[in-house]
Amino acid sequence: MVKNLNQLKKTLKKGICFEIITHCRPEFTGQKRKVTVVNTQGFYSIVPDEPDSAVTLSNDGKGYVLWWKKASFWEFENDICSVYCSDKEHTKEFLIMSFCIMEQEVA
Repeated sequence: MVKNLNQLKKTLKKGICFEIITHCRPEFTGQKRKVTVVNTQGFYSIVPDEPDSAVTLSNDGKGYVLWWKKASFWEFENDICSVYCSDKEHTKEFLIMSFCIMEQEVA
């Protein structure tokens, strides 16, 4: 169970999969992603079962990127990691994405 940003950074490694619970772009809600690159700036992810998707093909095949931001932009509750575009307002209007780490790898 991830309880803070430091634990999330240690958990997300290349090959780890997660499921998007809620996203500011509704078409991404429910999408399963696989982490391709993790660095000090953030992490990249692809849709592993959709090799031709815009997500998977972006950034030279690394996928879409999510920047870490500071801990105050994050919220962790009941195995759900949420990141906001505000460090003060953790409401639906400021939500970028909520996701949970998957125990089993997707294709």
